[in-house]
Amino acid sequence: MKLRGKILRRLPACAFAGAACLWMVLDTTAALAQPPQYKNDAELMGAAIASPEGVGEVLARLVQKCGLYGASTRDHGNSALRAWQARHRDYLAEGRRVRAELQATYTDSQARERFDELLRTQLPMLVERQFVVYSRSIDDQPTESAKADLCDGYFSAVDDLQFDLKVNDPALAAFFDRRISARGAARGAARGADDGGSGTANAVSAAGDAAGPPAATSAPVAR
Repeated sequence: MKLRGKILRRLPACAFAGAACLWMVLDTTAALAQPPQYKNDAELMGAAIASPEGVGEVLARLVQKCGLYGASTRDHGNSALRAWQARHRDYLAEGRRVRAELQATYTDSQARERFDELLRTQLPMLVERQFVVYSRSIDDQPTESAKADLCDGYFSAVDDLQFDLKVNDPALAAFFDRRISARGAARGAARGADDGGSGTANAVSAAGDAAGPPAATSAPVAR
């Protein structure tokens, strides 16, 4: 998909829309909020810059912090995070592809620098802000046992898919699914074309084998 003109200038705003979605996904007080709506693929590509990668980064930091409150909580967190990463493996890879496509689109040096700045500082700041919200909630608990209980509550929410992209942003998940499916179909078509060419060659070879070796010319009989 080619992005031009106004769409390119809108992408940073679209990325912030995705960042806002990331905040909503991670904010447990927003559980009843409506999933985000997008007007076009440019907005979806902007959202793909932030999610689901940002969610995974917050969860990873949360697992690291909660690991301080006992082996059981640490194991629960690691298990929940690994399962989340496995469920989102294709989406995480697709998000990186989208990011690379957008970076390649910015040929103007100043626009490219603004985009890189968005990735380098502003999105990490959003991840940091949301992690701090979780971290302070844990720190406010009066005992280590209470801290561990709160951590386990977060990890149980991960187990229950409450942090999954398909639950919190079905439109973005469907966008990723369409891209993945289209790329798979293109690979299949290319493979079919290659197989068709080699199949023709194989058929010719097989026909030749079935006919057997060419008959030897009879030598004249000596008289």
